[in-house]
Amino acid sequence: MGNDVCKKIEKCPIFVKGVLANKYTGVAYRKLYCLLPGKYKNCKRYLASEQTGRPVPENIMPNSNKPLDEIVRIVNSK
Repeated sequence: MGNDVCKKIEKCPIFVKGVLANKYTGVAYRKLYCLLPGKYKNCKRYLASEQTGRPVPENIMPNSNKPLDEIVRIVNSK
């Protein structure tokens, strides 16, 4: 794996056991948000996890329409 791809891809719950666990469903998301250089910086799951240091609920998608500060509040309330 290159240096500019998401370091959390192997353990991201949406790929391991969540909504994108099916390899066919998750391929597009992995490519768009995890594997293309620097794209993980647009993933709201990644950003919220980095801000809080905590796991992000499985129902939050990389391209969530929720603002990042709302996602951070959700993560911190768990």
